[in-house]
Amino acid sequence: MVDSNLIKDLFLLLNKNNINYVLIKNDGNKIPDYLEDEKDIDFLIHPSAYEKLKTLLINNGYEKKIGESCKRFFLYQLREDLFFKKDNCYFHFYEALPCNPLTNMGKCKIPLDSIVQNYIWENKKWDTKNNWWIMDNISILLYLIIRSVFDKLYFRPIYIEEIEKRIEYIDSKDFYTLANSVFFKFTNHMIELVKEKKYESILKEYLSYKNY
Repeated sequence: MVDSNLIKDLFLLLNKNNINYVLIKNDGNKIPDYLEDEKDIDFLIHPSAYEKLKTLLINNGYEKKIGESCKRFFLYQLREDLFFKKDNCYFHFYEALPCNPLTNMGKCKIPLDSIVQNYIWENKKWDTKNNWWIMDNISILLYLIIRSVFDKLYFRPIYIEEIEKRIEYIDSKDFYTLANSVFFKFTNHMIELVKEKKYESILKEYLSYKNY
């Protein structure tokens, strides 16, 4: 198990130095007390803080490792992910919320539409219990669905659990606007499938959808 103080120290460092970040998600509330050895914590880092973060972590004893950019093409000017290790914990930073496109052009990573990125930064929330910045529930809900469809290619049980914690937000105007920038005319049907808990059908029907 990762020492919770190791995780808390990282957030303290970020906050003390006014780094603009958000924790992407915290499945099952494993952070900070129940994270397993060698697991990573995923963050978004605002593009304006990208270089400052890199220098800050290196100067404070975090070891820079090679991240996903060594095995995927980062497209649309998306800079390499910043991947750091300290003791038995990894810290993973992206400058934009990305996904793996479902194409035959090789392994690559692309940023989601700017409407999603802007919404995340404008609506980030301060977690008063843990003293860190998190994405709001609409952003997390969208991310869990996108992650399941594009990156994992199925809905993991822990993702389903986290989605259903936030299901009340799926009918919001903001959620629809953000989801539509990704799923386009499939958005309404995707929402209905999630509400009906037909998770196993979402990827299959998305791939076969033709009414664009």
